[in-house]
Amino acid sequence: MSLWFSRRLPNNPRPEWSLACLIACGGLIACGSLIGCADPGKSDDEVGETSGESTSGESSSTGDTSTSDTTSDSTTGDGDPEAPEQYCPNGPSGECDEILGAPLEAGAAVVSIIPDCFETWDDVAANGSFDANEDTYLDCGCDRLCPGDPGYVAPDEGEGDGEFQAIYMAGFGNNRPTRGVRGAAEGFVGEGDGLWARAIALQQGNTRVVYVAIDTVGYFYDEVLAIRELLADQDIDWLSVSSTHTHEGPDTMGLWGKTIGSGGFDDDYRAQLRLAIAQAATEAIADLRVVDKLTVGRGDTSTTNASKGVLNVNSDHRDPWVIDEAIDVLHFGDEQGKTIATMVNYASHPESMADENTLLTSDYIHALRKTIESGSTWTRAPGKPGLGGPCIFISGALGGMMTPLGVQVTTPDGDTFGGGFSWEKTDSIGQLLGEVALGAIAQGELIESPRLEFGAQTFLGEVINDSFKLVFMQGIFQREVVEIDGKQYVTTEMGVIELGPVRMLTVPGELLPELAVGGYDGSQMFTDMADLIDPNNPNPPDLGQAPAGPYLKQRIGSPYTWIIGLGNDELGYIIPQYDFKLSDSVPWFSEAPGDHYEETNSLGPHIAGLVDQNADFLIEFIDWL
Repeated sequence: MSLWFSRRLPNNPRPEWSLACLIACGGLIACGSLIGCADPGKSDDEVGETSGESTSGESSSTGDTSTSDTTSDSTTGDGDPEAPEQYCPNGPSGECDEILGAPLEAGAAVVSIIPDCFETWDDVAANGSFDANEDTYLDCGCDRLCPGDPGYVAPDEGEGDGEFQAIYMAGFGNNRPTRGVRGAAEGFVGEGDGLWARAIALQQGNTRVVYVAIDTVGYFYDEVLAIRELLADQDIDWLSVSSTHTHEGPDTMGLWGKTIGSGGFDDDYRAQLRLAIAQAATEAIADLRVVDKLTVGRGDTSTTNASKGVLNVNSDHRDPWVIDEAIDVLHFGDEQGKTIATMVNYASHPESMADENTLLTSDYIHALRKTIESGSTWTRAPGKPGLGGPCIFISGALGGMMTPLGVQVTTPDGDTFGGGFSWEKTDSIGQLLGEVALGAIAQGELIESPRLEFGAQTFLGEVINDSFKLVFMQGIFQREVVEIDGKQYVTTEMGVIELGPVRMLTVPGELLPELAVGGYDGSQMFTDMADLIDPNNPNPPDLGQAPAGPYLKQRIGSPYTWIIGLGNDELGYIIPQYDFKLSDSVPWFSEAPGDHYEETNSLGPHIAGLVDQNADFLIEFIDWL
């Protein structure tokens, strides 16, 4: 078999954190020999209770950053497993003692996270990059209304001040200011697109968990700690926040500003985003009601097209070709027969509009959520009705490189969209995925008397990547760094939520799918139009060295297993150690031949082991709990 399309398209913009390498290269020039090249095979996988000096970029973290090697010091009794720092019911706080027979309650809320203040511009060259000598910005202030525009009342903040109030978009390159928000005229289902914080609160007796999905490229653990402080009066036992990883929203990490080395996370937007997430969580708690009907389902995304299989909606841009085909769904219904919320878990980068787009959008996720909520719409083929209520989308193991880039999607109308970037392609992918999710619920399993429980644990991850060290040094990443014995670490967190037969494991970054599902034997391809290994790859992985199972989703050990990618943090790519390859000439700053871009945007080769170690610890405990 031959590849139907190029794994890395000739004109495909390289996504994610390639800017970190550019920033770091500039830092190397400026800093000389401050930092040498690290040995990628050496790290401290385990950190004991060693005291260390805490440093940070422009600001220090907020909240508790206590760490542990793998487990906490607490135990649950003689012969019982080690307990994580946080768990419920019957957890160490003493505030979530179990109430036998308590009903499950759920509530949901949706809050916009479109920036309150930014100005728009005319992209004369239509290249997505602002050139002050060629393009013009409209100095109309935060509300983007100029004199003579409908609704204009008076000058507002920033209007006529001669400064471009820009919000820079994340994921592809610098100097990509947004022009506005996608509207109803773009694509099939543009109405209602935007960026959102979507929260679901789950409560059973004294146990209360709140999960919030945000349409951002990534969000650091330090920000989650700050939001937990804002919500201190809401009696939340555990708050989890994850990014959908859209590449069509504001920079929320600091990498994609006006120029290389200039932070792109606007301070006012940082404050707005924290408050919006806290608001969504608070409103979801206020919406709590008894769950009368809980339905769980799993769909197969390779079924949208009989000839192309999964390649109709998703692709893999790094060898080996491994895709998690599952789309998992949870539907919560109340005692009046109305939808409280629908949760969806699926793995593919929301980047189908690539770098040429400068309108804020949640990418294909918008059409997916809209399909779940209000149904699908095609030009000629019949659509499917929705379920009502809000849909909360959760990205899965989308690393290395699950992406719609390069996909040519064929719709139920018989139309095919692909090659370039179009709203029609984006909406088609989203609607097809939404229809698979709807089918999964229609054929789903009704869960009787589900029990809610969770466990969470912090740990330290060593920063081995020299480019990341320089980014921290320059204050571009605003998060706390812990120094121990001359080495740098960041505090992060993993957790597991169990709801009946469903287990959701939070992973603090972009997990490569083979770590979740295996597939080194070709069992996870789900298309006949791709090769397991690209025959043109100059530096292919040695599958003989690939790790044996059971893989993460198997070890989670539940009928329905979810990976919550970018859960409570974004540490970059999490890569199997056997295929972690660096450039011989300039490791960390340029990629090795073949498909090894992801290594330049990872903390190091040890992170996969740390994730496995903490996952197994949490799984063992939740088995006992």
